[in-house]
Amino acid sequence: MWEFISQKLNEYSGSSLFDEQTKISYTQVSDLSIKHGKNLKSQLSPKSICAILCESGLNCALSILACWYAGMIPVILSINYGERHCSKIIELVQPDILITDNENIDFLIFKYNLSNERFMGNKLSFDRGERSEAIEDVAIIMCTSGTTGTPKGALITQNALQENVRKISQYFNISMIDKIMVARPLYHCAVLTGEFLTALFNGASIGFFDDKYNPNSVLQFVVKNEISVLCGTPTLFNHLSMFIQRNSTLHNIKKIAISGECLSKGIAENIRKGFIETEIYNVYGLTEASPRVSYLSSEKFDSFSESVGVPLDGIKIKVVNKDYEELPANAHGLVMVNTPCMMKGYYNNNEATVKTILNGWLNTGDIGYKDENGYLYILSRADDMIIKGGMNIYPKEIENQIATIEPIQECVVYGEKTDLGQIIVVDIVLKSESRGASKKEIVALLAGVLPVYQTPSKINIVDSITRNASGKIVRERK
Repeated sequence: MWEFISQKLNEYSGSSLFDEQTKISYTQVSDLSIKHGKNLKSQLSPKSICAILCESGLNCALSILACWYAGMIPVILSINYGERHCSKIIELVQPDILITDNENIDFLIFKYNLSNERFMGNKLSFDRGERSEAIEDVAIIMCTSGTTGTPKGALITQNALQENVRKISQYFNISMIDKIMVARPLYHCAVLTGEFLTALFNGASIGFFDDKYNPNSVLQFVVKNEISVLCGTPTLFNHLSMFIQRNSTLHNIKKIAISGECLSKGIAENIRKGFIETEIYNVYGLTEASPRVSYLSSEKFDSFSESVGVPLDGIKIKVVNKDYEELPANAHGLVMVNTPCMMKGYYNNNEATVKTILNGWLNTGDIGYKDENGYLYILSRADDMIIKGGMNIYPKEIENQIATIEPIQECVVYGEKTDLGQIIVVDIVLKSESRGASKKEIVALLAGVLPVYQTPSKINIVDSITRNASGKIVRERK
């Protein structure tokens, strides 16, 4: 991986990485990565596993590159998910060292402080025989969020990662004149590959936003730093668009990529109002695919905004039934992917691997369909699907309809088990001017937009919708 990256650092030496405090050129990035990489090599053997937990996104990026220079395997943690989640990942991968920029990190393992280049604690000893074979050609171990259980570590190979960057670059045309803002942790594969590595590959300057998210602070960073490329969830762009419209904010964003959640037509239309001249791509992927699988080109966005488009070059997608038989156009089923960017498997979890990789096809765990033009639509996670009276019900379809009701700001739909089977539950946040509305009034409004079989049995009016550290809605499973 270092050879792949260092070539670009030399080719685009004048481009930079920056945050609110620091700006360093690609040349300086190379020099710092080599310096820290040499420090790691002085204490650890090749193929050592290095956990990374940095408060600064820029320092996290340098840590990854230092690991690759040293021939080691990074595992990125995110403090945004909490100490317990980080502990689960450390327990899973048993890293040889923790790279950090925070003196107060107190995980009891061997540490390297990126800020002062000091090693702390005692080196640990592991049986490397079996582990060495499992990680032989692995570039990075990307852990799934695992906020409700044990994280799984996807073994992403060097070839898979590099190939995915090349495939993204074929349609997401950015260059050394661009500045991309990285507003989410590199812990997420979509951010690592689709933003950071793709930007490096094409010579764009990269700005790391480390503050807590709110539309105003994000846009201040965008305007101050003349950001031209931004990636994020539909929720992020919907909030930004509302802020832009309300405050007539001028920005220079030329390209955006939307991922991480199903995009509704109403949200897409609102995003367009704030990004009138912007090229908008709706994209789809998953960690196990390194991650990008498909994209909707910008010229198709306004007509097919709810679709995640067509497969990237060299990738195949099919929709299957419960017997894994391919379904015709417009039939709903499980989305399967065949890609050269597929993970090698899950680290130390062969049981999960064989359930996910089936005869060369990746089981995405998503429910969707392809239309007659071959465009892919994602409806739901298979685990989120509600079965009511023998009918398959997709929460996102209900949410899209509820979103058209004027007093409702946002909502989340999920299933709840009862003695009589699953029922539909909705948590609703009302707009500030409608906070006095009663449940009876909301029931009447829902009846106006939903068929009987999609009507929730239980309505909760709440102050806010729970989201994880990346901004995705956390859907209850009861």
